[in-house]
Parts: sequence; structure tokens; C-alpha cells
Amino acid sequence: MTQISNLESAKVFHFFEEISKIPRPSFHEKAISEYLVDFAKERNLEVRVDDTYNVIIKKQGTVGYENSKIVAIQGHTDMVCEKNKDVEHDFLKDPIKLIYDGDLIKADRTTLGSDNGIAVAMALALLDSNNIPHPPIEAIFTACEESGMEGVTALDVSDLKASIFLNIDSDEEGIFTVGCAGGVKCDIEIPVSFEKNNKSSYCVGVYGLMGGHSGIDVNKGRANSNKLLARMLNILYKDIDFSLNKIEGGAKDNAIPREAEAIISIDDSKLSLLQEKIKNIENIFKSEYKNTDPNLLLKLEKIDNQEKCFTKEDFNKIITSLMILPNGVQTMSTDIEGLVESSINLGVVKTNDCGIEIVSSIRSAVSSKKEFIMQQVENYINSIGGNIEFRGSYPAWEYNEKSLIREQCVNVYKEMYDKEPEIQIIHAGLECGLFSEKMPNLDLISFGPNLYDIHTPDERASISSIDRTWKFLLNLLKTLK
Repeated sequence: MTQISNLESAKVFHFFEEISKIPRPSFHEKAISEYLVDFAKERNLEVRVDDTYNVIIKKQGTVGYENSKIVAIQGHTDMVCEKNKDVEHDFLKDPIKLIYDGDLIKADRTTLGSDNGIAVAMALALLDSNNIPHPPIEAIFTACEESGMEGVTALDVSDLKASIFLNIDSDEEGIFTVGCAGGVKCDIEIPVSFEKNNKSSYCVGVYGLMGGHSGIDVNKGRANSNKLLARMLNILYKDIDFSLNKIEGGAKDNAIPREAEAIISIDDSKLSLLQEKIKNIENIFKSEYKNTDPNLLLKLEKIDNQEKCFTKEDFNKIITSLMILPNGVQTMSTDIEGLVESSINLGVVKTNDCGIEIVSSIRSAVSSKKEFIMQQVENYINSIGGNIEFRGSYPAWEYNEKSLIREQCVNVYKEMYDKEPEIQIIHAGLECGLFSEKMPNLDLISFGPNLYDIHTPDERASISSIDRTWKFLLNLLKTLK
């Protein structure tokens, strides 16, 4: 680990390794919150934790910075927990297995947690330091960001005095984020009835897709496994009589689903035709997604016969619903060229004892268009007798034309690298929107190092970029005297 230990950011990597040992899915942040509280108490820093496991740690400014404006350093403690199907990993118990590969850190076929563990590690390295010049710091570690920002929604900010807010939850170095979309989660349940099954059962699935972040990667044309599976079943049913026993796909509403499976039952005499049709469909899908999902694969596997299946009426209702429900980019911005304005990700499909559960993530920079997508989905689900609930709504973060911290960040970056950084508004949810709503006088900006394929098992983080981002943060804090 000589390469890491020689870096100025060595402490950042130390703390990232430490928190990677602590399981931290959304709604399971108790252990990481206890680690943060113990960390603060060991250093005699002011700390508080709430019932949602948000943690606030405060540190006084260093000599000469005692009366400077208070700066908030913010990141979230939870991570998206995705893994390849053949990987044995329990995100509630097992540590993330870190792999150092050249300039990259990755995990062993699971998500890495650099989103947003890098922010947590940087904040800890800053709080741990004795020789870094900085203004008074309020380090804000929020819970449940990935699930719907429940942590910041519940956070009591009455004792926070920061006027400058640095969110380290962006994933492209040299790009400063100054606005983002708002969003809401959509939970759907479609009741179904079952009948006895007397046919042979098979598992048919879609595998090998790229997946990705449902906001950042939504405009890249990547396939959604839930939509492809429904489309495949719809095509097959036109030529082959079969029953549907179960359907499942995706793990998180905010990740583009990479895998989906259905259990179907058919007469054995139809097996050869089924295999032929699936191969033809695979060729069609491979042709359509050859550039975005080159490893796309369809599989058919014999399994134990299932005792029950959906009625024909409910089978048709489920497949029709998955075909019709919107997914992907819905509108593009007319103000900023190339910016996605509104989208929806059909992220999760599950079968339970009563029916089908579907979870989607809706985003928009325009609240009225977010409402329109919600109404579209709600009207359709109501029309088929389903149930729908919206949760975790969060506002867009609107661009501030008079931001002083944006100007300061640009100046520091130009001085360090002799080039202009990029200023952007993104189609992804950041907690900045809720913080700006709770604390109207905040001057906010978001930045971070180069992270790749977040929300997927291919997630990677650039070591050199983390080091440069750390140096940028230190130089920025030094100027905020």
C-alpha cells in the first residue's frame, strides 16, 4: 500500500477503508453512526446523533480562522447495495472487499460505496487533522439518502450555523454542480389471483446489462432489464401458450436494473419452439443494444415445477402494465442543451403472495412535470385496480446566480490547474435541494472525484482524482478566512 501511504490524501484512504468494514445499506446506518460518534468523542469534538442516525460533528476553526464563516462539509453514510447474482455477499453483515488496481479502487463484484463514502472519509480526515488550516466546520453525515433522502428530511438544523455548504457527492472531477433535479419514489402494487399449475416450469431471464445511476446515466440509452423481460414475454406469448408463475427484476429504484427473471410453465412439447424464439429475441436485443449493453444475455433454465401460476387475466394485466408504464427520459430541458429535464426509472419488480410490487424513481427539474408523470402513473394504476403510493419527495436545487462559493471554487481551481472548471446542473438528486429549503441563506456547491459506474458492481474510484480533490478541498478551505 506504499502508493497510498505516500499520498497527501493517505488519511482519506485510511478512513475509507475503515468505513468499508461497516455494512451501511439505507435504513441500516446505526453501526456507521456509532462509529462516527465514537470518532468524535475520542477527539473531544462536539457531536450529536438523531433517531434517523444522522450525525453532526462540529470542529472549531484553526488559528486565524476562529471567526471565519462556518463551513458545512456534507455527505451521506448509506450506499447502494448491488452485486452480481453469483456473488455471495450479505450487505447487512459483510464488509466491502476493496481491491486496489493501478489507479483504481473497486470492490469484489459488488458496489464499492465510494458514493458517498469518499465524502465521509474526506470529512473524517479533516476532522482528524491537527495541521490543516480551516474555518469552523460543521460536518453533516446524513442517512438514507439513496432510499429517498429520509435522513435530511428528518434532520433538525436548528443548531447549524453554516453559511457555506460543500456537498462532496458529485462524481466528476473538475465539474462543479450548482443545481439538480427534484424527485419522488413511486410504490405500486398490482393484486393478482393464482390458479393450479400442471405444466413444466422454467426460469427465463435477462442478464449482463450495464445498469447505472438512474439519473446520471438515464440518457445513455442503456437497457432496462425489467422492460426487456416484459417485452420478451409479450413476444413469446403471441406464439406460445405458457403460464407466468413469478417475475422479479432490479434491486434499487435509483439504479437502472441489470437483471430480471420470470418463472414460466409450458407443455414440454413447446420447449424447442420456446428455445428457438428466445434465441431470436436475444439476437434482436443484442442488435438494438450492441453499443450500450454488449454483454446482454437471455437464458432459459429448467427448474422444479411450480404449484401455482397467475390466472391468464392477471398474467396479461402484469405484462401489459410492465410494457405500458413509462421508463427513461421523458422530457429534455429547453433552457440547457443536452440536459435531461424529466425521467422515470422502473427500477424494481417483485412477486409477493398477493401480487406484483413495482418501484419507480421519478425525477424532474420542473415540479409541475414531476407531478404530471406522477399523475400518468397513478391514473393507469387506478384504472387496473392497483394500489399506488408516493414517498420521499424532495425538491429541485435551483441555480443561484449570485453564489460566492461558486466563484471562489472556480478561482481556486483555475489557480491550481490553469484552466476553467465546468459548471453544471445535473439530472440526479442531491441533498442540496432539501438543505437549501431548510436553510435558505446557505451558499451551496457540490463537487467530487472521478467515480465510475456508481450504483453497479462495476463501480470504481480514481485514486489520483481523490488525491487531487482532497488537495482542492484543502486549498479552498485555506482561502475561506
